[in-house]
Amino acid sequence: MIKISYHGNPYIGIFLRANENVALVPEDAPHKLASAVESRLGVKAISTSLCSSGLLGIYSAMNSRAAIVPHIAYADEVRRIARESGLEVCQIDTKNTAIGNLVACNDYGAIISEAIEPANVRKIADALGVEVVRGRIAGYLTVGSACAATNHGFVMHNDASEEDFELAESVLKVQGINTTVNFGFPFPSYGVVANSKGFVAGEKCTGIELMRVEQGLGLSRKRI
Repeated sequence: MIKISYHGNPYIGIFLRANENVALVPEDAPHKLASAVESRLGVKAISTSLCSSGLLGIYSAMNSRAAIVPHIAYADEVRRIARESGLEVCQIDTKNTAIGNLVACNDYGAIISEAIEPANVRKIADALGVEVVRGRIAGYLTVGSACAATNHGFVMHNDASEEDFELAESVLKVQGINTTVNFGFPFPSYGVVANSKGFVAGEKCTGIELMRVEQGLGLSRKRI
């Protein structure tokens, strides 16, 4: 684990997106940040934009099979990500373009927001190759920001209910815990970028938050 920021912003999950093999990193990201992501997650960093923006964590969700992006992503961005990652890049036509806020997924399942149109559910399921279930977490439609998941665990919004945990464990096929990030911020995906090999955290995360993230993502069990 290492604490990082993106040009001084500790909400790194807004700007980065990772799976087991690659991480999407903004084109203007410092070399030190990209290197930290590569070394801590054991991935290849791909420098790119989405929707002419560095908000890669907002505009994408992905597992080891595919990346989901909105229809407003440009063709050259989609081609670059597909070429350099080897992933299927699935564009969905939606009025809710902040895909990363609306999808929590790993290689076993995906929880997607009720705000995602029913017509897109099958398209997302086919691309990711997993079961997809629509729902909310802690009452929020933004399930992707409320839950950060890997193939070994997840961390969830501090106000998540027992029913929310049952949903996540059933769909994602892993266990997790609740936590805050960046000194009390309740949406963990904004402060953590992770896979089953490790994680990077926002620089304002406290020691207790880092311990809970490590526990929830199953990394403390792996280390032992």
